[in-house]
Amino acid sequence: MANRIVLNEISYHGSGAIQEIAGEVLARGFQKAFVCSDPDLIGFGVTGKVLKVLEDRGLAYEVYSNIKPNPTIENVQTGVKAFQDSKADYIIAIGGGSSMDTAKAVGIIANNPEFADVRSLEGTAPTKNRAVFTIAVPTTA
Repeated sequence: MANRIVLNEISYHGSGAIQEIAGEVLARGFQKAFVCSDPDLIGFGVTGKVLKVLEDRGLAYEVYSNIKPNPTIENVQTGVKAFQDSKADYIIAIGGGSSMDTAKAVGIIANNPEFADVRSLEGTAPTKNRAVFTIAVPTTA
């Protein structure tokens, strides 16, 4: 059986890379970010650096931080509801695996509600629609 990997369109690396977020967002015409970040990164000021980039360009956002290490099904499901309630049209994931995994699951389920149970995403899920556009800001190397 063949496997397929679809890599991201664009990657920025190095000092100042987060400054490029606003330009990418504006070029695509997005209106509001759903920012997924864990409570520790918010407390350490890491998330605030990305939020400042958005604020400096007048870009709207909402932060979702109900993310635990090894996120639970409930974390994802409340994230999906928060995404829908926020009326955001793209996601920014900030952090390590937990934030990234939560953001990816939220993005997939938002456009593929038949996977709302979350468990059905394990392994290779036969989704029909692309996930919500997501910008990842990994804090791990």
